Amino acid sequence: MANYTREISHMLDRLYTKVLSQDKNGYYRKTMKTKLNLAEMLLLRHVGIEGEVKLNHLIKVLEVDRNFVTTTVNRLVGMKVLTKRPDTSDGRSQMVSMTPSGRELYLALAEEQRKELAFILDDVTINEEKTILKFISKIVQFHTEKYEIK
Repeated sequence: MANYTREISHMLDRLYTKVLSQDKNGYYRKTMKTKLNLAEMLLLRHVGIEGEVKLNHLIKVLEVDRNFVTTTVNRLVGMKVLTKRPDTSDGRSQMVSMTPSGRELYLALAEEQRKELAFILDDVTINEEKTILKFISKIVQFHTEKYEIK
């Protein structure tokens, strides 16, 4: 380990604290008119990128149980951001898609995330970007290996 281990550990704790706080209080709460927690934000991003998506796909990509995803989808349906309908090819599955206001919210969220990445990456070199990517990849790899949901 390098000389900055303690500082990195401290900053990871700060990051986790900020994620927890934003999950409770809403992401981008100063600029977005709709309060979104982490699950809602990630779900909205997936539906925004995919268009219409099966509920089972969302369960798989979010790596959490069905009840949690269903509850989150139902909250977003209640907010009139998403719609849910039976899959015409398989009556058992549910399809999730965005409403026009959901699309508007998704685009606002994408813009806030673009600004966030610009703030983080605008003054770093390409080699520093590679280091950041490797660092984040190692965190994901560690948690995937240790806590992978099967």
